[in-house]
Parts: sequence; C-alpha cells; structure tokens
Amino acid sequence: MRGLFAIDGNIYKYMLKLYEVMVLNLLFIIASLPIVTIGAALTALYDVTLRMQVGTEKEMTGSFVKSFKKNGMQATKIWLTFLSFIAIACLVTSLVNGHPVVLFPLLCLTVLLVGSLPYTFSLVATFENKTGIMIRNGLMLAIQHVPHMLIMISVAGLLCLYLPIYQRWALLPVLTLSFSLTAVVQSHFISGILVKLIGEEEVTDR
Repeated sequence: MRGLFAIDGNIYKYMLKLYEVMVLNLLFIIASLPIVTIGAALTALYDVTLRMQVGTEKEMTGSFVKSFKKNGMQATKIWLTFLSFIAIACLVTSLVNGHPVVLFPLLCLTVLLVGSLPYTFSLVATFENKTGIMIRNGLMLAIQHVPHMLIMISVAGLLCLYLPIYQRWALLPVLTLSFSLTAVVQSHFISGILVKLIGEEEVTDR
C-alpha cells in the first residue's frame, strides 16, 4: 500500500500530472482575461502541452510566460484576424437572412478556420515565420488532416462548451481543467503530425 503512494509510484505521477494541468489551466485563464490576449495565451498553452508530449517540459510556469512574451505580438495578430472573420461572417449571415446558398459555404469555412487554430498557434509556438505563412500553413494542416481536425473541434466543444453550459455539475471540473486538458488532447495529434513533418529530433530540441 505504501508503495502505491511513493514518489516514484504511478499514483503520485498521475496526481502530479493532474496538478500541472490544473495550474496550466489557471495560467491560461488569467492570461486570457483581456480577451485580446487569447491568441498569445493559446500559443503559450500549446507550447507547454507540446513539450509535455515529447517529454521536454521542465518548468511549466516559466515556459508559459516565456512563450507568452515571445510570441504575443504575432499570436495576437492571428487572433484578431480570426475575430475579424467571425465578425464579417456574422454580418453576412444577418444580411442574407440565413440563406443556405451563402450560409453553408460560410459555415464550412468557419469550421475550417476554427479547426486550423490549434495547428496555427502550435506552429507559432514551434517555429519562426511570417504571420501570413503561419495562417496559411495552419489552414493547410487542417485540410490535410480533416479527421484529426474534427476530433479536436469535438473535444474542445465537449469540454469547453457543452459540459459547462448543459451539465452544471461539471462546472467546477471544467473551470479547473477544461482548457489545458483540451490542449493536451489536441497536442497529442499535433505532436505526431509535427514529428512526421520535421522529425523527432527537431521537435524535442526546439
């Protein structure tokens, strides 16, 4: 029994990982409070969770803050571009009164753009490139990996929207885990894609 709770035991490791995910979730919420900084917060979040996937994360809080500061400007530009598109999409939808000829392709484009955000912010966290190229590459990865994209959207919708809105009993777990846990699950798919694209050494040594 004593061995189960030893420092090198599985229970301790799982509890430590749960604690790290909770702290990371809190960091993301605090960093996202101004709303305009959500892009920078997402980039820092994916930076840490991608490192977790390849086992190179050592100092979580420091890594989050460092990535937030380093990539904040570019990530904010991408986030504001996304918000601008959503605003235009809402305006167009209201003008056409929900006409299916316009609404369906607009909905497909919106899903693609939303699905590309995890890829795009992960690329910002991993590489250095121009903002337009980051957005383009994020869209390309989403198009090339549609099943993964749909799974990641579903996970985000379940943990960050459905549970807190329709399952009130899950509100506390959602507030303490949802965003970081979503990023952990999404990073599982994204990390595998990045490894295939650039090799494991480049991912672990970044």
